[in-house]
Amino acid sequence: MTDVIDADTEALSAEDVCAGGSEGPPKWIAYEVGYMEAVARACGTPAGRARLRRVLSSAGMVSGWELPVPVARLVPRNSEGRLAYGAVAGMFAAQSPSVSAGRKEAGPDAAGVWRPGRGNLGWTLRMAVLSGVLHEDSAQERLQRLARLSDLGALVVQCRPLVARVAGEGVPLNWPLLLRDVRRWPERRVEVANDWFFSFAHGVAPDGDGSGEGSGPGGDAGAVPAGGMDDFDFEEAF
Repeated sequence: MTDVIDADTEALSAEDVCAGGSEGPPKWIAYEVGYMEAVARACGTPAGRARLRRVLSSAGMVSGWELPVPVARLVPRNSEGRLAYGAVAGMFAAQSPSVSAGRKEAGPDAAGVWRPGRGNLGWTLRMAVLSGVLHEDSAQERLQRLARLSDLGALVVQCRPLVARVAGEGVPLNWPLLLRDVRRWPERRVEVANDWFFSFAHGVAPDGDGSGEGSGPGGDAGAVPAGGMDDFDFEEAF
């Protein structure tokens, strides 16, 4: 699998799927923003939310049939892309509309999911610590657990309750950036895990434009803990 959207999906440009306007998202994240805005629009009705909440099971399985066709058209055809895009759509729908869409009421503006000041999942967990939703040791341990997971399916299973916990408490979460990181996980796990760790440590959103991915010191495997899934008790309550 390559770290790009397949050709058929790429044919739909960011302008086709993203309603960000002249102040829209930067190019490197525009496709993910467009996809999540399509998901948010699909969550604009009770029936749409109900369907999308069934996309992701508790076992981390994705049911593509629950995706509305306009959303499904934006999903890559490869199996890992389907899992990443379907999983994040399901996580989003589980929190919409009041938290995920950033609105108290669903409506035509509920699809504005891009918040440029928000960072990645590590930044979100730092915000959760600062707001008292998670203890610092607990949040760091959860990041370490995620960093140990080489399998995308396992990552989805572990992200689901964590995302539900923080988003359900109103902690800011950058959904397009979460999608980007999840879809990149199979090939860039070390880089993504390091980004999460340093964002958690510093507690600031990244300033970059995404153009430096795959280069620089972020690929140092030393910051990713060794070991496997069996090293931890994944049933621990939040």
